[in-house]
Amino acid sequence: MIGRPFTAAALIICMSAPSHAQDAVPAYDFQERTRELAFDPARLFPEQSQPALSIRYLGDDYGFPVYALAVRRGCVDADQGEARRTCGARLTARMVRSSFNGRPPRPRVRGQRLFAFIAQSKPQNDDALLRSLDAAGLEWLEADVRSCIPAMAHLATGHDLKFSPGMDITGSPAEIVLHADKVTFEVSDYLKRSRYDGWLKPGSPAAWANDFAASLESCWRPSTAVVPWRAAKK
Repeated sequence: MIGRPFTAAALIICMSAPSHAQDAVPAYDFQERTRELAFDPARLFPEQSQPALSIRYLGDDYGFPVYALAVRRGCVDADQGEARRTCGARLTARMVRSSFNGRPPRPRVRGQRLFAFIAQSKPQNDDALLRSLDAAGLEWLEADVRSCIPAMAHLATGHDLKFSPGMDITGSPAEIVLHADKVTFEVSDYLKRSRYDGWLKPGSPAAWANDFAASLESCWRPSTAVVPWRAAKK
């Protein structure tokens, strides 16, 4: 009989101990929040949540953010007055890209350097992260796609795109890819939407999308719109 109170007390202590671990506040994940706040294509045109075309390029298994790109069809919030009469057929592209002085040896190096820069300030909340993003020198760019000859030529090849099912029913051995860069690519039209989310495989929609981003290179200009990490989504 004497031992029972001690046994009960021990059970209470053992049962209550895990609750402290469950109540612990998870560490702030600045890398995931950077991808969400600055490299979500839906934030590039906050006045429209679903762009006509969107691309997000992440490097390596660690998801180093290289760039996010979106194309909007029609008018943007900046079009006012007479501009609203002529902007209906416009294609406007915007891109946010991690900066690099010169040409990086690999695209992922852009995102690696961005994360290394942010890590120096050790942000523990969104407000601190936003200040780091403000100081990171991210490229914030815009282009009129219809006036960009290389981009329009590349868009004309989009009819050849093939979004094949991801499930292989042939029974052949799986293709092994290590530390691949990954691309999420979506394109929308009336009552239809196609999406590719996977590695940058040659000949895939991801490769086509990355080539489209490259075709805009000579047409970019600095954007005057609110940067995506400071934009309020509607």
